[in-house]
Amino acid sequence: MKSLITFLSFLFISFSIYAQKNTDKGRVSGVITDNMNEPLPYATVVLKNIKKEIIEGTVTKENGGFTFTKLNEQNYFLEIQYIGFVSSEKLITISKNKKNIDLGKIMLNEDSKALEEVVVKGEASEVSLKLGKKVFRVGKDITSQGGMATDVLNNVPSVNVSPNGTVSLRGNSNVQILIDGRRSGLTQAQALEQLSADIIEKIEVITNPSAKYDASGGAGIINIILKKNRKSGLNGQVRLVAGIPNDYRALGNVNFKTKKFNVFTNLGIRYTDYEGEYSKNQETIKNGATTFLTQNEDENRHDDGKLFYFGTDYYINDKNTITLAYYRNETKDIDATTLDYNFSTPMNNKTSVFTLGNSKEKRDYNQLEANFTKEFDASDTKFTLDFQYDFWNSNKVWNLKTEQTYPTKIPIATINTRGITNTDDITIQTDYKTTLANKGKLEFGGKFENRNIVNEFLAEELKNGSFEIINGINNKLKYKEKIIAAYTQYSLKNNKFNFQFGLRLESTKVSISSIIKQLNLNNSYTNLFPSATIGYEFKDNFSGQISYSKRIRRPSLWQLNPFIELRDFTAQFTGNPLLQPSYTDLFELSFNYRIKKFRLSPSIYFSDTKNVFQYETVENLGIFVQSPINLENEKRYGFELSGSYKPIKWLQFSGDFNAYNYKQTGEINSSDATISDKTWFVNFSTSIQIPKGVRLQTRIYHIGQRVNVQTTTLPITYMNFAVSKSLFKNNGTLILNISNPFNSSKIRENIVGSNYKINQIRNRNAQRFSLSFVYKFNQKTSDKNRSANRSNRN
Repeated sequence: MKSLITFLSFLFISFSIYAQKNTDKGRVSGVITDNMNEPLPYATVVLKNIKKEIIEGTVTKENGGFTFTKLNEQNYFLEIQYIGFVSSEKLITISKNKKNIDLGKIMLNEDSKALEEVVVKGEASEVSLKLGKKVFRVGKDITSQGGMATDVLNNVPSVNVSPNGTVSLRGNSNVQILIDGRRSGLTQAQALEQLSADIIEKIEVITNPSAKYDASGGAGIINIILKKNRKSGLNGQVRLVAGIPNDYRALGNVNFKTKKFNVFTNLGIRYTDYEGEYSKNQETIKNGATTFLTQNEDENRHDDGKLFYFGTDYYINDKNTITLAYYRNETKDIDATTLDYNFSTPMNNKTSVFTLGNSKEKRDYNQLEANFTKEFDASDTKFTLDFQYDFWNSNKVWNLKTEQTYPTKIPIATINTRGITNTDDITIQTDYKTTLANKGKLEFGGKFENRNIVNEFLAEELKNGSFEIINGINNKLKYKEKIIAAYTQYSLKNNKFNFQFGLRLESTKVSISSIIKQLNLNNSYTNLFPSATIGYEFKDNFSGQISYSKRIRRPSLWQLNPFIELRDFTAQFTGNPLLQPSYTDLFELSFNYRIKKFRLSPSIYFSDTKNVFQYETVENLGIFVQSPINLENEKRYGFELSGSYKPIKWLQFSGDFNAYNYKQTGEINSSDATISDKTWFVNFSTSIQIPKGVRLQTRIYHIGQRVNVQTTTLPITYMNFAVSKSLFKNNGTLILNISNPFNSSKIRENIVGSNYKINQIRNRNAQRFSLSFVYKFNQKTSDKNRSANRSNRN
């Protein structure tokens, strides 16, 4: 560890020393904003000599900032242009006594005439690469339009969504997913599949978060920003979708903004079918004899969904704003599953069993949020107070009928199960930031979160004409979690050098109780989570950063719940109430390089995790039970390369490559579970702009083989394809999406134990085809790049 830190520090300092040459030249910097003090990214800034001849040009960054360096002592004209705004020109002078000029904020005024006449011929890159952060704008990616949040995440650099819905960052599933900067029930496994891509503005990937963020997520944070606060006046869009398998949706969002109010709403309904296929070949050895099992499952899932998101911003005055919003996602699932089992015993006796399963589940997720933002006369001083209340209800009923079909047809069992879950989560958070006399920024804040979950599960079997409880599976579990947090961080940018140091305190109290099963467990822990970032801007288009943070992974209720839920009588999952939190120390060295046609962001990273989570599989009387456990440690070394290249106006390539080595140590089933291996994955996209408003896009994914001491997961390769056509003077768009066309997005696993071997394939979603039509009304081209900056909370 120490040798790695020493090496990275030496490398970073060497770059810094090299880059500090030529500091005797002049420098000009500034930030471009609109008349509401919002930054304007991708504005054109041109530097001319006294004869009005162009010397150098650039575009502003995401924060509206720009910088020119290595300037000679003379007079210059600085010209700023942005579509839909009145151009601005300034005269500046570089002299011996004034070589570094900071113009501060330069405000542009909207050109009302230009807004009505201008036609946008190009768009900004769909992925913005920043140090420690990648920002993916959903509107630029046609392969995820018309889909759900999981479809969008699968197109984001560094992120992967496995075929069974597990989200990972740089190959690590220990990732914290936030909605608008907060924990939310919408980020639970199945809930992300109900969140429409149409209401997502952008996704931020933060690989090494500062102390301001929650400490959860050893791999980092994925922050999903929902659409709101978009444009002045009345505007919005409507989307209609039809697909195969059955997929019918109608979605729309409308926004109305005045000087005092901004009202935003999203509405949607859907009728969607999903097809899944699963197979398993299992060998079990007992007393030298082998039993074989072949299992095939067909799954047909159907979802009826409704979503509603409504809110308003009230601008009390220029310095004070109140936001109120309500979100509701209502889903009704009807699933039908058929399972065929074929057994072969050591005596060559063969038996076939058939199970028919039908389930109905009603879910509704509700979220109330309120925000107060106060800005002060002092530069960049802001206070925010946030309140959020989530409540989630789920009621699921399973009916399972099993019968033997060979050698004779015999009814075996009729089983009914019911699962009810209710969640209440209250969060209060406050943040304050200000600029000090030395232009350093000080931030501090606090957070309180209280979560209560009640989970009930009942399993009954039909016997002698009446239902009886199976093996005492009648449980009501109560889960309570309280987190109190406080943080402070200080940052300073001095010319090309910048740094940020922070410290976060989190105190956690968790309790799990069950009267029926006489379970009462309590766990409390308080931790400090430091973070540090040091950055240097070698050139205007080349910068580097080294960072550190400490993270935590808390066990979820699903991982702690020790009571089994029945679905497949040969395989079961049970939680582990003794599971402890894991802690990760994360180091990263990253660079960002950009020229006109080329963007590149390489990173090397190292993580050291104690009490790492892993899953063990235990065989007991022919039933395989999987549960989570703590291993002692995992060390991971990785390299990541993200970039984009636009060689010509109508062609763009973008992609992400990640490779890492890892070593796990610990015990599984009292046996040494130490293992070392390496793997990699790549995400590559091609976008082609064809005349007459036609655009093609393909994405190809490959995930390498992954191994732990019990399970080998084989490589996966699949792709998505989309084509779009602009209509009605660019106000309408017709999009054809083909997802997983070769049906290759399958999880293939080989699980090996002391007396068994399992080969299984899980294909949760087969190929999908969809055709969608989008119509936008009253869209202002000048606002497209700044719409994501309107939120008070972000």
